[in-house]
Parts: sequence; structure tokens; C-alpha cells
Amino acid sequence: MPTCSFCKKMYNFPRGTTVVQLDSSVKYFCSSKCRKNQEMGRLNKKVKWIVKSDLVKEDKAKKQASYEARKEILEAEKAEKVAKAAAKKAKK
Repeated sequence: MPTCSFCKKMYNFPRGTTVVQLDSSVKYFCSSKCRKNQEMGRLNKKVKWIVKSDLVKEDKAKKQASYEARKEILEAEKAEKVAKAAAKKAKK
């Protein structure tokens, strides 16, 4: 899967545009919107729709990380309860 040279989004190969420049460098664009913004000389760090999508991706990553951390804590507590129950059985 190629990555867009402007917005850094991954997309399926048949879609998008591949541009080969005179210096034989290759640029991949997921949409004409990205291609046109690149041609106009805009910086991807200053374009609002890219910054917004990056924030959304970061939020999703943070939520996923917190979910995984909570899951690990619950698994550790469960293992601790099982160990305590086994210790009680061993004492009897």
C-alpha cells in the first residue's frame, strides 16, 4: 500500500495518482486534493484538514493504549485472585 506524499495517509493501490518528476523522483497522492495542494506549495503541517485528521488519529491511538493498559491491569488482578485461591487450597 502506497503512502500519500502530502497527507501521509495509506491508500489502496488502484486509487490515487502516481507522479514521476523530471528528476525521476516518485510522489504518490491519495486524491486530487492532495496533489493540488502540493502543486500550490502548501505545507502539510499548516493545512487544517490534515492537522485535524492527525489529531483524530492520535486520539484513537491514545484510547487504544488506555484500553490495552486497563485490560492488562484486569488480567493481572484476575491472576492474583487465582493465585490467592490456590494458596488457600494448599493451606487446607
